[in-house]
Order: sequence, then structure tokens, then C-alpha cells
Amino acid sequence: MRFHLIIFISLYLGVAGFAQEILTGLQFNPAVKARVIEHTRMDYLNAGLDTIPVSIPFFDDFSANDVFPSDQRWIDHFAFENDDMPVYPINLGAMTLDAINDSGNMYPAAVPGPAVFIADHLTSRYIRLDSVFTPVPKALTPADSVYLSFFYQPQGRGKAPQKNDSLVLEFLVTPAHDSIIPGDTIPIPDLWRKMWFANGMSLDTFNLKYNKWFAQVMVPVTDPLFLKNKFRFRFFNYVSLASTAEPSWASNTAQWNLDNVYLNIGRNRYDTIYPELRFVYRPPSLLKRYESMPYPQYCDDPTNAIKDTIDILITNRDIAPQMSTYGYSVTSPVTSFSKTYSGGSYNIQPYNTDPYVTYQKFAHPLVTFLIPISEADSATFLMKHIVTASAPGSNLGDTMQAYQKFFNYYAYDDGTPEVSYGLTPAGSQLAYRFSLSRSPDTLRAIRIYFNKTLGNVSQQFFNLCVWNDNAGKPGKTVYSDLVLPRYADSINKFVTYHIIPPLAVTGTFYVGMIQTTDDNLSIGFDRYNNSQSEIFYNNTGSWKSSSFAGSLMIRPVLGKPIPLGIGDLTSPDLKIGVYPNPCNTGILSLRITGYSEQNKITSGGTLVITDLIGHIRIRTAYQEKIDVSSLGNGLYFLELKDQSGKHAGVVKFIISR
Repeated sequence: MRFHLIIFISLYLGVAGFAQEILTGLQFNPAVKARVIEHTRMDYLNAGLDTIPVSIPFFDDFSANDVFPSDQRWIDHFAFENDDMPVYPINLGAMTLDAINDSGNMYPAAVPGPAVFIADHLTSRYIRLDSVFTPVPKALTPADSVYLSFFYQPQGRGKAPQKNDSLVLEFLVTPAHDSIIPGDTIPIPDLWRKMWFANGMSLDTFNLKYNKWFAQVMVPVTDPLFLKNKFRFRFFNYVSLASTAEPSWASNTAQWNLDNVYLNIGRNRYDTIYPELRFVYRPPSLLKRYESMPYPQYCDDPTNAIKDTIDILITNRDIAPQMSTYGYSVTSPVTSFSKTYSGGSYNIQPYNTDPYVTYQKFAHPLVTFLIPISEADSATFLMKHIVTASAPGSNLGDTMQAYQKFFNYYAYDDGTPEVSYGLTPAGSQLAYRFSLSRSPDTLRAIRIYFNKTLGNVSQQFFNLCVWNDNAGKPGKTVYSDLVLPRYADSINKFVTYHIIPPLAVTGTFYVGMIQTTDDNLSIGFDRYNNSQSEIFYNNTGSWKSSSFAGSLMIRPVLGKPIPLGIGDLTSPDLKIGVYPNPCNTGILSLRITGYSEQNKITSGGTLVITDLIGHIRIRTAYQEKIDVSSLGNGLYFLELKDQSGKHAGVVKFIISR
């Protein structure tokens, strides 16, 4: 199954002298950033809620996939609720603690080096642990056997916490308050007691040690001090940021995943079961090769595009078998198209006997239909999966859904990066293979997701390239353009590089880049989906297959003309001329023609000249003649930015005296 192919986590972190392909942790969380943009802090930081304690049982399985923790149970928003990072979670979704804060950026304390710092917190609301009110009101005592349990996992699909990193659980002893003394008032902060911690390790080491992907922890609440009407607990992580001589390679670290946090009375240390019948991973794509593809390309050969079967992971966390039914449906939101599949009934064994269902009709259901074809440019279909226990009165079961998208691009990735991909040294080439169902077609643009790096030091020029096919590997370069990495706003995460003029492609083609520096360009890398066989790199004169399982977040855009929009980096009517080129006079003249918003550059625009390794040599307000007498012989890049700082274009020139 797809998940088994990508489970093994082997990250080579840090930059070695002869490093080639390197994966690093994220330094920016676009999902959190998008949620911050959609909702202001006042929308989700409701101080009034925290004054009202919640009653037990307290339970959260983090299956809402809502980015931030639920306000109904938690008071802060530093941890990240998602279904991308955890490997074999208890159910679909988990809570991730790392070195990225609630604004989606690295913590200010994230300075490369061996020292640890406290990063994320996940703090519960106040909880009534003094009494229960059903079936009758009753004061709680240690005899009521109160336990807090949870499952945890280091690393997941992210970066492994180091041995000095840790995950910590604390109980609140005394809330913050003011102490009044003669002549003064002294603020006293919260007082906490450490109840449990785990040292960092990689996921493969964790799995070898515990023989499981998530380990459960049972913490008894025995001290009467905690049996009060405002009980509170919190998790947090200590982080050390990998030290490196190259700032562009410094990255997020110490990722931990939490699942099924459960606090209740009447438990014991053997009470490790919370009956659940759940999906573990989200719905897979219906396409054989891609997560998404252009609708006209699909319509040309639908039989070879759709899978024969899909992979579904279901688990029964109960101690007893559960006779269950499973099925899925695919419907169109705008047409009458509707197809259903029924896997019938099957007696699903408990997790301790068979962790995941292997019954063919549940685990690998058939796809016995085709998505309809039409003359439309795009289409979307809703996939819904349901598993339900059949026993009368049982409420065990689960539902999940996702959209199968057919727009104007090919995508192997799911749109969410778990880590960053980089190449070194300068001159390294990266190529990503795509194959058309119908030839020829028109390549209009290439969309790339770049992760931000500390200080944005990854903003170094590279050559955006397209190659034709040569016996299954990149062949002749058919397109090349010198561009910069950019970061689109966090809702439209991909940046669009328009191909000017559009390029006719046939059969198999490759899109990618050639680096001009040793820096990490920090391309988004999706470890949930695996297209490793389509990724090639070349830094020795010959093309080699990637050594990392996952998918680059690079998408070619094909078909009809597309309008310029958010994230677009090339203005098709902009023409830049510099002369003399090569320049031997010390004065470089600049001419801009055909630009519809030329005044945005000539009035308040900026010129930036950089050398081959990306160092800024000259920065000045826009002017038609530039003094370049301070520059030595060699190749340079002149970038134009408009009055808002947006990239407008770039041109190469040579100094030769």
C-alpha cells in the first residue's frame, strides 16, 4: 500500500561537505498562516471561555483537522491539528508540537545551536475535577481512580527530535495571582508540576523500542491537590535547532504528535482501550498516478487514468470484534453523476489481534466506474467513505470525505509540505517527470511551493527549466528562464511562473531547475504521497533517481491561456533591455518597454544587482542609467521591483573590461 512505501523515515539533516539531496524541517507553516489570516486572534482566543471549567470526561482525538486546537477544550493555539504529520495515528488526525508558533512562523528563540528552548504549548481549559454531577452529584477523592491518558509519537513525517529535546506533561498546582504585601503587589506566575516527559528520538528508533507507531501513557491523578474545580494540564516541547554554517539549511525540529487525550474517573493503569472503529488515513486519489490532473487530459484516456482499486486503512480499537459495513460514494456537486460502492459486511478483529483491516473489500475496494468526461475545462467530485458497526445500538463508526479535483495542472502532491527539499552544490539540476495522455499540449506555467527560510536567505536566482524525454530521463533543455524563489500569500501557497511564450510539449516532459548557488531553495516536499520514481537530480553530469520517498510540490499548468493572478511572477508584456551588454564603460543603461503598469517601477521602484552567488552588490531607486564601475568582471543579475516590492522582472548582464 502507498502508506507502507512512505512510512520509513530517513532524514539526512544538516549539510555535509558533499551533500546532494537534503531534506530539512519546515520553517513556516502555511496552514497556520492561512488560518490566522482568516480569523483574527479575537476570533479564536476567547478569554471568556477559559473562566468556565469543563466537566469530565475530557476527550479529544484531534480528528476535526481544524488547524488550531478546539476552544471547547484548549486555551492556546500553538500546536497544529492535522492529518499530514502523524504516521499510523490512532485515528485520522493528531496534534503536532514543533518549533513553529501560532502565527505560522519559527519562534523568535529559534537560534541554531545546541541549546534547547521551550516552543509549543497545548494547554487545557480549566476542568472540574472536584466533583461529578451524573448520575448524581458527588465529590471526587483519590479513591475514584482518576487517570489522564494519551498517545504520543516523535517525528512522524517531520524531523526527529534530538536526544536533548523532550516532550513534557505538567499539571497546574497554583494559578497565577497577585500577592499583596505592605506597600506593594507582587505578581505570582502559574506554578506547575512535571508529571511525565519523553526524550527525543527518531521514529524508526521509537518503533523498534516500543514495537508500535504511537505509545500510550497512563498518568494517575492521585494527589488531592489536583482534585479541584480548576484543574489544568499542559504539554510542551523543548527544542534544539540544528546548527549549520549555511543559514538556508537551518530548520524546524523536535516534532511530536499527540492523539486521543482522555481524562476520566473509574479508570486504572490497564484501562488502555477507548472503543473506536476508525479510518486511519484520509481518502486516496482515484487517479493511478497523480493526485490531480488537467480535466481534458483525463477525458482523453479515462480508462488508463483511474485506479482499479484504492487503499483504505481501517482499525478497530475495541477489545472485541465488530461486525461492520463499509462503502463509499462519488458524486458531482453540479451534475447528477453519482456512484456508490458497497463492501458488504465483515467482522473486524480488535487492534491487538489485527491492527488494520486486510479484508479485500474493505482494505482495497474496487473502482468499477469512470469519472464522466465532458467538454468542460475542470471538474470536482466529492468522495465520501463510511464504516459502521452493525450491532444494534452501537454508535461505533467513522466518516471521511475529500474532493477529487480536475483543474489545469498535474500534481503528485496533496498541497501540504511536511519537510523541505534542497539540492547542493551550485550547478545542481532537479527534474520532475510528467506524462501526457493527449499530445501535444501547451505548457502555460509552472507552479512551485517554496518554504520560507530563516531571514529568507533562500532567495537566490535559479534557472527554471523544461526538458524533453531521453529514454526515461531528462534530455534536451527546451526552456530556461532565470527567476527567484518567491512566497505567495498563505492561502494561495503556490507561486506561478508563466512560460513566455507558451511551450508545446508532447509525451513525457520534465520541469525543474538549475541552481546558481549552494543555498537551500527549500521546495515543499509532501511525504504523505510518494512519487519518488518521478524525481531526478544531476550534480555529477548524469541523472540519478531521488533517494527520498515523497512528492515535490511542483506543478506544471497546461491547456488554455490562464489569467495573471495571485502569486504570478512574470508579466508577459514586460521587456527589459540593458546596454551595453557586455558592459565595459562603467555605466549600464536600462530600458523597459511594453509594461502596462510601468509607472509602478519608474515611480518608487527599486533596482537590485546581485552576483552569481546571490550577494547583493548594488541596491538603488529605479533609474535609467546605473553606475556599475564598482563591479568586477563577471556575470550579474539585475532585478526590477515595483513600488510595493513585488518582483517585476530580471535580466542578466556581463561586466567585461
